[in-house]
Amino acid sequence: MLNIGMNLTLESLESNNPDKYKCKIADIENNNLYIDYPISLTTNRTAFLVNDLHLNCIFSTEDNGTYLFRTKVIGKVKKNIPLIILHIPPVEEFKKIQRRQYVRVETAVDISLYLQNSKERFTTITEDISAGGCAVLLPKNIQMHPLETGDATIVLPMQNGDYQYINTPIKLIRNWEDAGKNIASIEFSDLDEKDTQSLFRFCFERQLELRKKGLLT
Repeated sequence: MLNIGMNLTLESLESNNPDKYKCKIADIENNNLYIDYPISLTTNRTAFLVNDLHLNCIFSTEDNGTYLFRTKVIGKVKKNIPLIILHIPPVEEFKKIQRRQYVRVETAVDISLYLQNSKERFTTITEDISAGGCAVLLPKNIQMHPLETGDATIVLPMQNGDYQYINTPIKLIRNWEDAGKNIASIEFSDLDEKDTQSLFRFCFERQLELRKKGLLT
């Protein structure tokens, strides 16, 4: 399931340092995972992980499954570049993350939608978003029906000033009215690993931003 070159997201399990990091697998030997020095999603700088630090490791496979396992830093080594060594537990301890478990944050980002049945194409904003889907505001002249499919392009403004563009097939789960607004809940049907990681990162950055503003506990 784990492959060289795969992107990983690491979550610190230390209560006094609840950070997330992104990194890549540089090598795999026996039960050891060799990663490049990770980048903190909070500071966008290289992070130095101490030995025995316990982490959650999250990765996505080519069949669009997302998995999590617990690991810890067991050492450092210099090959072509400096690397950190993580322990790989038995595959039985890998836990598949269901879409409903993805962290969802309330935030407005631009999204362009194309509906296959009606051939409608329109631009709107999200009410909330996660790595598994989003809720969007539907214009009054647009109607969607449960299980209707289409495509979406999402623009994610990242903390470092970059913009990530996510292109994905979608499926409508349900729609409803709230305070006079027509809202649709949409599932991302076929995200690749890179886009899943970008969405994880965006949601985490936005969570931190909302916490700093006192809008999220």
